[in-house]
Amino acid sequence: MRQGLLLVVLATVLVLARAATQQCTSWENVVIGGSDLQHAELVASPGQCCDLCYANADCTIYTWNATSKTCILKNKQSDSTSAYGVTSGTTNDRTIWSPCMGASSSYPFCDTKLSVDDRLKDLVSRVSTADAATQLRARESAQIDNIGLPAYYWGTNAIHGMQNTACLADGQCPTSFPAPNGLSATFNYSLVKDMGRIIGRELRAYYNTKFHNGLDTWSPTINPSRDPRWGRNVESPGESPFVCGQYGAAYTEGLQNGDDKDYTQAVVTLKHWVAYSVEDYDNVTRYEYNAIVSEYDLMDTYFPGWEYVVKNAKPLGVMCSYNSLNGVPTCGNPALTAYLREDWGFEGYITSDSDSIHCIWADHHYESNAVLATRDGLLGGCDIDSGDTYADNLEAAVNQSLVNRSAVDAALTNSYRMRFNLGLFDPNVTNAYDRISADEVGMSSSQETSLLAARKSMTLLKNDGQTLPFATGKKVAVIGKSSNSAEDILGNYVGPICPSGAFDCVQTLYQGVAAANQGGATTLSDDVADINTAIQLAMDADQVVLTISNYGQAGEGKDRTYIGLDTDQQELVAAVLKVGKPTAIVMLNGGLISLDWIKDEAQAILVAFAPGVHGGQAVAETIFGANNPGGKLPVTMYASDYVNDVDFLNMSMQAVAVLHLMNVNGERDDTGPGRSYKYYTGEPLYPFAYGLSYTTFNLSWSPAPPMTTFTSTLRSTTYTATVTNTGSVGGDEVVFAFYKPKSESLKTLPVGNPVPIKEIFGFQRVALGPGQSTQVTFELNAETLAQVTLDGHRELHSGEFEIELTRGHGEVLTGTAVVDVAQPERLATFRKWW
Repeated sequence: MRQGLLLVVLATVLVLARAATQQCTSWENVVIGGSDLQHAELVASPGQCCDLCYANADCTIYTWNATSKTCILKNKQSDSTSAYGVTSGTTNDRTIWSPCMGASSSYPFCDTKLSVDDRLKDLVSRVSTADAATQLRARESAQIDNIGLPAYYWGTNAIHGMQNTACLADGQCPTSFPAPNGLSATFNYSLVKDMGRIIGRELRAYYNTKFHNGLDTWSPTINPSRDPRWGRNVESPGESPFVCGQYGAAYTEGLQNGDDKDYTQAVVTLKHWVAYSVEDYDNVTRYEYNAIVSEYDLMDTYFPGWEYVVKNAKPLGVMCSYNSLNGVPTCGNPALTAYLREDWGFEGYITSDSDSIHCIWADHHYESNAVLATRDGLLGGCDIDSGDTYADNLEAAVNQSLVNRSAVDAALTNSYRMRFNLGLFDPNVTNAYDRISADEVGMSSSQETSLLAARKSMTLLKNDGQTLPFATGKKVAVIGKSSNSAEDILGNYVGPICPSGAFDCVQTLYQGVAAANQGGATTLSDDVADINTAIQLAMDADQVVLTISNYGQAGEGKDRTYIGLDTDQQELVAAVLKVGKPTAIVMLNGGLISLDWIKDEAQAILVAFAPGVHGGQAVAETIFGANNPGGKLPVTMYASDYVNDVDFLNMSMQAVAVLHLMNVNGERDDTGPGRSYKYYTGEPLYPFAYGLSYTTFNLSWSPAPPMTTFTSTLRSTTYTATVTNTGSVGGDEVVFAFYKPKSESLKTLPVGNPVPIKEIFGFQRVALGPGQSTQVTFELNAETLAQVTLDGHRELHSGEFEIELTRGHGEVLTGTAVVDVAQPERLATFRKWW
């Protein structure tokens, strides 16, 4: 979201208390609404401020400041933000909480005996073009008094927990989870589904208190982690489109599908559609970036995750992105909407990212003014404008015949349908979600799920000589950046965490280690520049926990130019390792940090990602052996000089680009080693799917599979292997299934057609005690082996494929699959728009 308009992840999130009087309903420590009336007076109490608002016929909302005694009157229910020492309220008889109440209940759109389509048709017919302009606006669609339609707040961010809100009066705060890069490393997506379920229920709990939040989330992010320099890698499930699709589907199913099968629990909004992975790099920002992407890369990398989620999980929301794609802004491109709706069956609403419609003319200069940008957005299929471009220009666009009212009606229908699915137009029909109480917010079982996710995300890259786990009761030195910072371990899009508004309820990594080191002594040095103190503490210690961190080096609106460890931290690491004590390096990261020489010098390396509110405990438990790490890397770790070999603004995934298209600079470097496990031709520091354990495992066929021949897309087969814990402690292992095309056998592919090195088609995580075994089975459908052609079509071609089952290291089980079709079979057709 554009930084100037962002509903900021508040540094101070305070306690929300609700009170009601005959005239007003009020909340403490929160600002609600825009000050459209520009009317302020000095009064002694919030009650007197309520009286002033009630006496003003235009006032629906007020905010009273306890320090200045200022009363501000408002008539716009816009954004809500936390603020200490203020009280905001709404006038009870002027604020419509639910549609279809009172006089409006007689309208056909309130008749539950009619079909939803008929009800929508009636509702949309009653919305004037002037009102439609503000109905199609986010963050808030305005209240329409004459038909009894309440305001609706869009887009509560919930990447890994509810944001844009405040804690409740009794001190309950929404449950916060590890950041998505760590969640993805669990390769246990039932946990992601559980997170979605908890977020969905907490959204309902807040909504049921009549707090100013909606029931749709602008989450999850399913853009692949294309390049380690991207500032938002912390939000991405990883570099694999397959994994991004699995993650997005799990989140969607958990959040949308609750106990009441007649209604949707809450609504996801997948983001950012599409080919979005540039923030601000080399004087090119996301607002004007034109992503030049070949037909091949679109169908092979940038589309598949979206297609999987839309087809299999039925998300009800999509967010289009800031960038242009091959010359056309994504939020104004009907061809992209056709893929979603016509090809994949999407039936939800589409919103712009914050001010993306404005960007069409102001940043991309695709149009000359905002009225034309409004036309492009509506005709391109963007239903909701997160900004004011539609609100300010929609009437003009209709009046000038640039867009027909039918396009406006389509956008209204798509956006209202979501609210019908949620049951918001059926206030007299009790659904299971109406009974979700505030008691569920941040409850202990949800916190346990968050802690479990943090434990499962721990990823061990190196453990020479069984350095880990450390023994408790010893002298332990905790050294390094972010080692005693609660905020640094939380990730981005952090919602309300602690009732105090600070992060005092979050245990830091140092505090977690100190608490777990029972009977021992734990010391701290978190000043990277103070190398002398760090050396002394390391010399005095029996064991050292050495943290490295890239916190603050990247984020939304900020890409990295260097992916290694900064010079100051490298000097600290070198000095501490030189002391020679048993040392475990703990990486706290958004995008991975290239370890370079540290990989060889370190004894033990644990990747903790951004482990969240329970990260301090999870890391400490892992360091001392109470938790056995079982995570796997969802991305490839390249050496830091990778940035010299690959142009960040080049969207190609292959070693050599398919088409020599021009980028924003008018030129393009098509050479390089490629990106991701699918195309990288170099030697990674650590590969995708890599991760060790404190125990040992063995993988064997059961039984060895015969060669399988597929003669049509209707065929499928299965591969089964036995996983055995051959060590002395319990642990988790993840088994991955890949296929590797033998490119020379794909003789009907066009000359020069790219072929991936390998592609994942399944993974399973299992938990086993010492000596225990279990079987894992993977299904392979013939259509999974289809290849993307140069012109973007997905086709099944005759050829040979090696099947691999692997734990990410160690033994690799192999088999053979053959496709034998008379001629290539077309499975999907690419439609070029440029």
